[in-house]
Amino acid sequence: MTSGDSDDRPGRDEALAQLAVQGRLLHLAMMGLSTAAAARFGLQVIDQQCSGLLHQTGPISVGRLAELAGLTPSSVTGVVDRLERADLLRREPDPHDRRKVILVPLRSVEIEEVFQPLAQRFQAMYARYDDQELALLNDFLLHMTDNIRAHITTLRTRRSPDPAIGS
Repeated sequence: MTSGDSDDRPGRDEALAQLAVQGRLLHLAMMGLSTAAAARFGLQVIDQQCSGLLHQTGPISVGRLAELAGLTPSSVTGVVDRLERADLLRREPDPHDRRKVILVPLRSVEIEEVFQPLAQRFQAMYARYDDQELALLNDFLLHMTDNIRAHITTLRTRRSPDPAIGS
């Protein structure tokens, strides 16, 4: 019997409901982590998140950072200015188009030290899973991220039917 068969539906519905709850709880935990880390380093939450993105991606354009962070290019300018002042990135001319800027993340020993215990916890957690399970988890997270980014685009491009919403 496959997971889509009707006899299996109550168990699947419960699992999907639990997954939705766990997803929201993970989101809240990540927001809490971003808030605590930002406060620890004297940054705004979005600054801390963008700094983390830069360290994951390596050097990228301002536009790409905005896209990954779910921001407009104009709103990411202030973030970039603050991260540059905090010595968490530097701007370099794009070697292919001198009119553009590439953002280069700078190493912060303090930030690395603060996040090291969490990285160690994650490594211990990953040890619980075999390679196939890790591939499934990676696939799940990739698709979740893609879907969330697509929804961000939808939210930014569609006008609310109720003018009172979003004002």
